Amino acid sequence: MEFIFDKQSLQSGVSIVERIVSTRSTLPIIGNILIEAQKTGVKLSANNLEMGIELNISAKVSKEGSILIPAKTLGGIVSKLPEGEVSFKLKDKGLINLAYKKSVFNIHGLPADEFPQLPKVKEAKTINIEAKTLSEMIEQTIFSASTSEEKFVLNGILVETGKSEGDSSNIRLIATDGYRLAKRGEKIQGIDAALSAIIPAKAMGELLRMLQTGSGGSVKINASNDQISFKYKDAYLVSRLIQGQFPDYKQVIPKSSDIKILVETSALLQSAERAAVIASQSANIVRLEVKSGQLYISAQAPDVGSVEEVLEVEVKGKEKTSVAFNVRLLTDVLKVIDTEKIYLELGAALNPGQVKPKDGPDFTYIVMPIRTQEVAA
Repeated sequence: MEFIFDKQSLQSGVSIVERIVSTRSTLPIIGNILIEAQKTGVKLSANNLEMGIELNISAKVSKEGSILIPAKTLGGIVSKLPEGEVSFKLKDKGLINLAYKKSVFNIHGLPADEFPQLPKVKEAKTINIEAKTLSEMIEQTIFSASTSEEKFVLNGILVETGKSEGDSSNIRLIATDGYRLAKRGEKIQGIDAALSAIIPAKAMGELLRMLQTGSGGSVKINASNDQISFKYKDAYLVSRLIQGQFPDYKQVIPKSSDIKILVETSALLQSAERAAVIASQSANIVRLEVKSGQLYISAQAPDVGSVEEVLEVEVKGKEKTSVAFNVRLLTDVLKVIDTEKIYLELGAALNPGQVKPKDGPDFTYIVMPIRTQEVAA
């Protein structure tokens, strides 16, 4: 096994693949990256038994072969190599020679035969979608997925296709952690498969990074009852699906609101971030109050101080209202909305708030309010 590669090419590939490698498994073999030299180039693979990835990188291959290298060791070495070409040679007894300029690394590899192969998902349900569109959809939902192990089904993002009542989209991504919910829809041509699958947020996060390293192109999605795969250019990602019943998100979305506020996205984000300085000392609570056609954003913390911001807005509906939210749940969504203005829809003090972009994509964000002493009284 022998090939020459460009340091930058291998580093970018290893940095993607090694994120999949498990460091806590009782099966040591999956702590390695599989390197396969083929006529067409070099393939890097990782598999943690829940999720796996294959990535092709360009290289001048003079001798084919395969070997396993500990991911941590390979990642550490490649990141420190100087720019330029590096020679990779597999010698006797699994010793790997990495030569660059007048220097050399000699590291021990393992036979590739025991490495678990990545499953190939049967083309039962297939969807093709533009990488840019899918990337935006993931980015606008993934932050709402739960990281708690208590409700495992909420650790994923629901992907569903087909018509939905009152919805013009034919593909939707939905994520919730019980305190907020993000739904992003899109209408694209050629979706025939009826799909409803919960994909682990970790897998979607790796897919997002994979899509962000490319430019343009489309993604081919194949789904079976228990697995899903994504093929994008020279990369292939496969993941197990989360089994269980995802909450009925339609029941969470308010049918109407008492007040509709049109506000500049950046202005609201900046005000909320300033209020968060004080709110962080008091359970992250900020109060949004509408009066006299203006939006007041305030926070206070004992022994720290208080803040009040006033924003010029357009208000429709009730003239006055006051609701408390976790400021982090507000700033999170404002960071992923690209439109200049948003609609903030509010109801009674204990009703969820709703955020939608003005003249933007099919995106809805629901945030639950916080019960404060003022409301309780």
